[in-house]
Amino acid sequence: MGGFAGLMPVGALNVALSNFAKEFTNNALVGDYFAPKVPVARQSFQYVVWNRDDWRVPGSTLRAPGDRPTSTRRGYSVAPYMAQSHALESFVPFESESYGLGLGFSTRQALTKQLIAQIHLDREVRIASLLTSTANYPNGVSLVAANQFDNYPAVAETGSGSHPVVLIEQYKSVLRQAGIQDADMVLLISDPVALVLRNHPDTIDRFKFTNAGGIITNEMLSQLFGVKVIVGSAISLNQQNVPSWVWGNNCFLGYAQQAPTQEDISCAKTFTWTGGNDGNGGTISGPPSTVDGYGVLEWLEPHLSEKKYWQSVDWYYDLRATAPEAGIPILNCLGTYPPVSMGAIAGDIEG
Repeated sequence: MGGFAGLMPVGALNVALSNFAKEFTNNALVGDYFAPKVPVARQSFQYVVWNRDDWRVPGSTLRAPGDRPTSTRRGYSVAPYMAQSHALESFVPFESESYGLGLGFSTRQALTKQLIAQIHLDREVRIASLLTSTANYPNGVSLVAANQFDNYPAVAETGSGSHPVVLIEQYKSVLRQAGIQDADMVLLISDPVALVLRNHPDTIDRFKFTNAGGIITNEMLSQLFGVKVIVGSAISLNQQNVPSWVWGNNCFLGYAQQAPTQEDISCAKTFTWTGGNDGNGGTISGPPSTVDGYGVLEWLEPHLSEKKYWQSVDWYYDLRATAPEAGIPILNCLGTYPPVSMGAIAGDIEG
């Protein structure tokens, strides 16, 4: 991020910081692979849910001379979204800003990054909750002890115990029935599950003649499973500063179009209220005091003796499961979870 943009008049939008919030990314977050952002003109409207009429075998496609062909239909249903404001605010004392500048950074600048990062992390938690629900994706499964990935077989590939490659192949077959090709599938594995899979006897056995270094990379896991593999490594802290893995001990196999529209078949979508075309040649304005749905406001504390700056950040979006057949949650992949526990992180000391 470049130089810090100074305070705007009270009630005015800081466009520079709003654009920064819009473009900010955290590489530890992987939710966009399955719930990509779809710009929408209205805060609340309907999105298309296509049916599967083209999968249905008609009674007959034969047409007798002079007769009419068999009639079929093309239909769809709709469901609503509601893009609400997800917002946080905080303040920076004048003294903290001065201390930070003495150390070579602006505390106010860092606050913008913190607030949008926390909003994004909250969305990641929401996506993880959405995608790991078998109520949303009924093809999902919760593994029993015999199939859990840390139940290593005595003999690779054939021994009694888990065989993750075989299991994932079975669920890839389910997605192929929904018209999704292997090359378009993405397998998310949480960080604790990745640790177990890298050391699984089946994994080691398949690379034993080609992997002199012995290190199993994410690219090699993609080769192993025949789909793009990503690792969910994000953590969240509770009020006692104890961290936990956002994606738990779960996996998710699914598909979402990375240049999404309201009509495509993706397992989930993030509808972002930006404003735009009203469908009749006109335009609809986006949410107030935002740039494409992202807004940063700054102001001085009105009670000047408190000597502090205020800042708020918000983002208008709604998260929806849009195609149940395009995703498969694979839950409880580990019997011992987490394989390595994380301890509490010491609290902050200011000044």
